[in-house]
Amino acid sequence: MKKIVITVIALLTLGAFFYSLGIGPFKEELAKGQQRGGRRRGGKTISVKVAKVKIGEVVEKLSFVGSLMANASVTVAPKIAGRVETLLVDVGDWVERGQLLARLEKDELAEDLNEAEASLNVYKATLKGKEAELSDLKRKLDRYKTLFEKNFIAREEVDTVETGALTAAAQVELTKAQVAQMKARLDNARIRLKYSEVISPFAGYVGKRFVDRGALVNSSSPLVMIVDLSRVKVIVPVVEKDYRKISIGQLSSITVDAYPRRRFEGKVARVAPLLNPETRTGEVEIELANPGAVLKPGMFARVEIVVQKRRGVLLVPEGAQVKTAKGYGLFKVQGNEPRAKLVAIKTGLSHKGWVEVEGPLKPGDQIVTLGSNLLRDGQRIRLVKRDGFATDGLGKGE
Repeated sequence: MKKIVITVIALLTLGAFFYSLGIGPFKEELAKGQQRGGRRRGGKTISVKVAKVKIGEVVEKLSFVGSLMANASVTVAPKIAGRVETLLVDVGDWVERGQLLARLEKDELAEDLNEAEASLNVYKATLKGKEAELSDLKRKLDRYKTLFEKNFIAREEVDTVETGALTAAAQVELTKAQVAQMKARLDNARIRLKYSEVISPFAGYVGKRFVDRGALVNSSSPLVMIVDLSRVKVIVPVVEKDYRKISIGQLSSITVDAYPRRRFEGKVARVAPLLNPETRTGEVEIELANPGAVLKPGMFARVEIVVQKRRGVLLVPEGAQVKTAKGYGLFKVQGNEPRAKLVAIKTGLSHKGWVEVEGPLKPGDQIVTLGSNLLRDGQRIRLVKRDGFATDGLGKGE
């Protein structure tokens, strides 16, 4: 029994040896096995969709939201206190620069002006009398000096007249100062009377009205708000990591809910030189023209700022990228019997479904866009046309 077992083991060992060498009746089975193994190791053909590498432009945009503001907005208040006699404008009215907006009661102001004019005339007349008196005393002093030199009068008489002349000269100077003071008072009265009329500081629309006719106001009471809508602006907060990308003059696109199908073009006008330490954001101001004043302050705005634009770069569809152990790559179609060649790439900006790449590629190269997750480097592929039919030829696929 033991000899039989040993004999069987020997025969099995010898048969396995002949099979591995393909000798005798095992030759055909070995060939079939190798053929099946070859198909399993890499002969399988994968159907994929491809696209061509192209040269184009890529744009980087940053998106923000904010509220529209008027280019200029000012609350107009009178410079003096008084009662509103007339209010000449209302909300929505267009006003020009320098146009009269309101008028305060000016009876008291007119009386102050008349009183100042009268006081000035009084002091001017007084000045003329003082100057005449001084002139008379000067002539008298000259005569007295002549008489004193001829010993007709005493020295005391000359001194008395000289003292009188000096006093008269001082009175003239005092009266001149009083005249100047009255002139200033008169100018002030004229200015106050002029301030009874409130005018617009610039052209624009009346945005708000705060008082009615007959209201008693002081120098800080707002009457109306004037807004300049020839241009509008939007201030957006930009986070610290993106702040370095913003610069004055960059183009921006603004949309509002009131006009969903319109895009308004603007530019970065101002960039704050500091960040808010609490939010780590800085304010960026975008200005845009507003023909027809269709954009209104307070509208919710969506803003896109173009921070970078590159032309003449290689572009591939975003779906063509594959993650590798060393970074990113994509499968490039090679050969008449097409195979997928894995090439390493460096990616850049993305825009509208395309991504900027750097690598061993040129315009027109075909790359796999769908099915790359099933591929290995060097694997055979079948190119699928847009209509869903497949082709094995490189020139027939896209």
